[in-house]
Amino acid sequence: MNPIGITFWNWVPALGDGCLGLPEHIKAMGFTSLEVPMTSPQVSDALAGEIVASGLEVSLCASLGKGMDLSSFAPAERAAALEYLTECLVTGEKLGAKLLCGPLYTGGGKRHRLSDEDKKREWDLAVEGLTTLARRAADRGMRLALEPLHRYRTSVVNTAAQALRLAEDTGEENVGVLFDTYHAALEERDLLLALEQTLRSGRVYHFHACATNRGAPGQGIMPWDRVMDLLRRYGYAGFITMETFAPGGLDSSFVHVHGEPDELARQGLEYLLNYFHSHE
Repeated sequence: MNPIGITFWNWVPALGDGCLGLPEHIKAMGFTSLEVPMTSPQVSDALAGEIVASGLEVSLCASLGKGMDLSSFAPAERAAALEYLTECLVTGEKLGAKLLCGPLYTGGGKRHRLSDEDKKREWDLAVEGLTTLARRAADRGMRLALEPLHRYRTSVVNTAAQALRLAEDTGEENVGVLFDTYHAALEERDLLLALEQTLRSGRVYHFHACATNRGAPGQGIMPWDRVMDLLRRYGYAGFITMETFAPGGLDSSFVHVHGEPDELARQGLEYLLNYFHSHE
């Protein structure tokens, strides 16, 4: 069975002391992995100790704010992004993490239309920054997983095919794709075909299982069993992580439709466990 995980964001809006106690709680619920949202590139010694002691497998999800952007035309923004992401890698090594994921290529909610020339320049800068980051990640035994985001968040990479091309353009084997069902449902012409084509490449390094309203796997209008069938068919063995949000978090709802955080976590975990048990 794949490592089944959930993000701290399900309970808290940001990384900090509010996360204390959550690693053991997440393990007790039955999850086998944990995603740490890097709203700060460092983790306190107390929280790091809890994460390591829990024995959960760990992934990190980058959270690049304004002024941090590997594809920016401003050198200072590229340097700030690389510094932040490198600090995340250092933290990941401390936590025993094997993967840093997210929209590593950009930050700050950048959305714009560019000329073909400037679009290529932006892309080439992203490739250059990611290549440097990938080599630093490899030194720490870590992979990078690039996440396409929907059009309301960025204009740089919106589809899995773009993310795959960006990963391949780095020429680094430890760079792959994070397939997030929430973003894919908004951007892909055919979600299942996009997932299958990306899985066929062998470079799906991470997976976010999210309903179209940011609910849990098994909920909403997503064809969940068909999605899971594709992961099994292509031998995907990586994390399957719930990315849900507490009030005040990045993609939290303004309408309380999901129930309490523990309830939402249990519902998603129950669906995933039932799916795997029924396909043993």
